[in-house]
Amino acid sequence: MGAGVGEVEAEGRLWDRGIQNWAEYQEAQFQSSFEDALGQAGVGPGGKVLDVGCGSGLLLRLAAARGAATAGLDASPGLLGIACERLPEGSDLRVGDLQELPYGDGEFDVLLSFNALRYARDPVAAVRGFGRVVRSGGAVVVGGWGEPAKCETTAMLFDVLALLPEPPAGSGADAANTPTEVRRAVREAGLPIVFTKELSCPFDYPDLATAWSALGATGLLQHASSAVGERAVRAVFDRHFRGSVRADGTVVQHNTCEYAIARVP
Repeated sequence: MGAGVGEVEAEGRLWDRGIQNWAEYQEAQFQSSFEDALGQAGVGPGGKVLDVGCGSGLLLRLAAARGAATAGLDASPGLLGIACERLPEGSDLRVGDLQELPYGDGEFDVLLSFNALRYARDPVAAVRGFGRVVRSGGAVVVGGWGEPAKCETTAMLFDVLALLPEPPAGSGADAANTPTEVRRAVREAGLPIVFTKELSCPFDYPDLATAWSALGATGLLQHASSAVGERAVRAVFDRHFRGSVRADGTVVQHNTCEYAIARVP
């Protein structure tokens, strides 16, 4: 996802551990943001769309429903296996590094990448690569979590990081983890931003056990559970999420997502 071959494989193995829980419970939390971005980017019949960091393929499935041809890149073979089952025959799905895109110049009309740029060892160079594979006049859409102060769940993730002796891939001080950092990388890559949007992105689960299964499937929590033990990670999770349980047992944490759209010159 933005490092050497060994590091990409290692990150893929982390995500492979929880593929079913991610695909079933967590990926859907971003669906409204995906739909909004696809609409604003003009994805429709006849277009060719690439999702970098496509996971189990929800964004691509939504793009295909709009009539677009779809391609996706991810570090996790397991998540790509689920994406393959979800997408029309002929979708181009590949395991790879977001900083070394295996596509031709100007091959796509729209590239989208949510919550993936953080894994690039050089976010600016990665965005230049995004622009390379999109035709002139096409759109590069980069998005993900909103600013930390507007995301309840981010506080839990920060406390999980505090358990670790050193930050894992995608969580270091030089990672493009916030909308401000993402926009800076896009601009420094020479792509003019033409549109930005912040959206409400609540995480909504039927119960606390499902919330744990969903977020426990992420690469960060898988890494932390291996490093310091699942019990320690679960204790942090419980401390942040018990207060989000409603009277009927459902769980809601309020977050935001942001994305930026740039046009390729």
